[in-house]
Amino acid sequence: MIIRLLFAAAALYALYRFVKLVQSKPAKERRGYYMTLLIGLGAAALVLLSVTGRVPWIAGIIGGALPFVRQLALKYAYGRIGANKQQDQTDKGQSSASASTMNKAQALSTLGLEPGASKEEIISAHRKLMQKFHPDRGGNDLLASQINDAKDVLLNDQNA
Repeated sequence: MIIRLLFAAAALYALYRFVKLVQSKPAKERRGYYMTLLIGLGAAALVLLSVTGRVPWIAGIIGGALPFVRQLALKYAYGRIGANKQQDQTDKGQSSASASTMNKAQALSTLGLEPGASKEEIISAHRKLMQKFHPDRGGNDLLASQINDAKDVLLNDQNA
């Protein structure tokens, strides 16, 4: 009983320290930290429940893998959009520079589309990516501007 209380107190203290750390970060970075905390707590709960026999063991494995899967998915998405190539660009003049330098092949790659995509497919791919990478939802301005530029390039190409 005492061991459980000590473990719970240590977990609560760690949670308190994490929240204090997050509060010291800029407001733009906080959402990512809170998402990490939420996913980590959910994973820990699933593992704990599977160890105690309250849920099947497969749920514990899935729960334990959630944080790693999230990181891999984000790494893949960032690589797909090409954020690594343009990290050193400044925020000023960024959208106009990327719009003028993005060609149709880059735009198709950014949105994950094949050549000859219809207007509806372009809009749908743009909407899905913006829901994931919009700055208000934890994404960043660079990715959002690249997604918008890709949509503009492809729609302007269809209209021309």
